[in-house]
Amino acid sequence: MKKYDLIIIGGGASGLMAGILAKDKGLNFLIIEKNDRVGMKLGITGKGRCNLTNYTTNLNDLVNKYTHNGKFLYHAFNEFTVQDTYDFFEKRLHIPLKTERGKRVFPRSDKSLDIVNAFYNELKENILLNTTVKEIKKKEDLITGVITDKGEYVADHYIIATGSKTYPLTGSTGDGYTFARSLGHTVHPTYPVLLGFKCRESFVKDLTGLTLKFVNISVYKDGKVYKKAFGDALFTHEGISGPTILNLSQYTYDMYEKGFDISIDLKPRVEFSELDKRVNEMLRDSGSIQIKNILGYLMPKSLIPIVLELSLLIPEKESCNITKEERFRLVNILKGIPLFVYGHEGWERAVVNTGGIDIKEIDPSTMRSKIIKNLSFTGDIIDVFGPTGGFNLQIAWSSAYVAVTV
Repeated sequence: MKKYDLIIIGGGASGLMAGILAKDKGLNFLIIEKNDRVGMKLGITGKGRCNLTNYTTNLNDLVNKYTHNGKFLYHAFNEFTVQDTYDFFEKRLHIPLKTERGKRVFPRSDKSLDIVNAFYNELKENILLNTTVKEIKKKEDLITGVITDKGEYVADHYIIATGSKTYPLTGSTGDGYTFARSLGHTVHPTYPVLLGFKCRESFVKDLTGLTLKFVNISVYKDGKVYKKAFGDALFTHEGISGPTILNLSQYTYDMYEKGFDISIDLKPRVEFSELDKRVNEMLRDSGSIQIKNILGYLMPKSLIPIVLELSLLIPEKESCNITKEERFRLVNILKGIPLFVYGHEGWERAVVNTGGIDIKEIDPSTMRSKIIKNLSFTGDIIDVFGPTGGFNLQIAWSSAYVAVTV
């Protein structure tokens, strides 16, 4: 039986990165992937454009972006920085990059497959496709072999890089959690995060595809504002999504059973009193023009009938006849369109999940298990995640680096 220096279970982002680093180190290694191709989830990231990282180069600023167990990543990010990531793809894989709004880094080609193919072309001789790991054998505190549907494979060291449970159609079904438990590791309950909300209001269907720019969205808990975020949002046929919602969802993973309220402030940079003054002037200057025909200055056209209905206003009422009470109701809705969230888009749409391997059982300087001597974990199987914008792939690159080279 052939023995390897390193066996990597999982051909996703962190597994592929670990493979390149192992190759550069001169190791005899094998990547075991159950799909018929590698990098399936990597191929759909960034809406098919592959948001490789976020160009946040200050280490403290970068770590602070990770509100869930972020300090665990400090050493890995210091060893393999965002600049190192940028240089790796441009100089090692020869893929030109660009930085866009929000410091998001993409390949200039805007094609995720360029990234996937670059990895595959470097590693294809060391990849075993269509191979499912059935069991990881151990004796005391050492792994002794990996049992697959194609036989047993043995190495001096092993990396579990199987990813989380999100986008299960790409093969991320949580197998790694099962392997980790069988080896004695603690796996915290997993919940999908960075995903859209499903809302009770029927009018969201009428707004499907509408993007709201520069709005403020508040999440309420126990009648008080729990979290708020500023940015863009997108209505879907079932609710609301977009960058702002995705980032808020990292705080709401345990709130869906009871449901919760959110509100959308269409004019977050204008105080209520100032907005009320502007609306009053607009109504006064519009005279006999119907109220439904003047609100285009304040919101997208498709939103007007919804706002009027929520404000209890008759669309055909003349602007000059709107009462002070009616005007207040209108301004209140402009400052907070209410929605009730009863669910989320599910594992199929979540970017990452919370939960996973307990960070207390992993050495952050090497990603090595504190329970099994010849085992490391990389990527989002670990109980840590960041916001959208390239932050989660940075975990994959940096954790792989310290797992292989340190």
